[in-house]
Amino acid sequence: MKNLLGKLLICCAFVSFSLHAMAETPDELVRDTSRQVLDVLKRDNGKNTKNIRAEVEALVLPKFDFTRMTALAVGRGWRDATPDQQKQLTDQFRMLLVRTYSSTMTRFKNAQITVQASAPAADAREVTVRSEVELPANAGDKRSAQVDYTLIKTPTGWRVYNVSIEGASLVTIYRNNFNDILRQGGPDALIQSLKDKNDALSGGKHASN
Repeated sequence: MKNLLGKLLICCAFVSFSLHAMAETPDELVRDTSRQVLDVLKRDNGKNTKNIRAEVEALVLPKFDFTRMTALAVGRGWRDATPDQQKQLTDQFRMLLVRTYSSTMTRFKNAQITVQASAPAADAREVTVRSEVELPANAGDKRSAQVDYTLIKTPTGWRVYNVSIEGASLVTIYRNNFNDILRQGGPDALIQSLKDKNDALSGGKHASN
């Protein structure tokens, strides 16, 4: 599961949007920004990794709808949480995604992405952009994965709120784990679990780079 989550989060790196988001179709946004992200990742030389991660995160993260992602991942427990608990859940979940992604993304800087063209209706509020990501394992041996991005149109542009790889939804994977924690201890237990995971990541590989 950890490897799958890592791949899902790496694939998220290929989705971000320009200041002219509303003027572009979702597939154009995915395609154009994937090139930007790959260009940034290829400048990583092992000594500037921290700066490279920050640059990629600046490209990607502002255009994800983390509140929607968190609400979907938490599921029914979201309605039981107070506004303050909802904010803490969103902050901690966002941090978990960022730190997990940051700790693994540089291994995939040579990935290739092919985005399928899409033509959503003019009044479409949601759309799925499909792509294929090739992850080089070694010379002559490439691994590929079908990656789907679910986006919602907001007043300020399209925002990603779910990613699926080979049919495995990021939101669903987390929801299954979160439900167990919520049944045992409610929103506070889930907040603490997320904090513990973030603390572990910040004290590990992510913090050392």
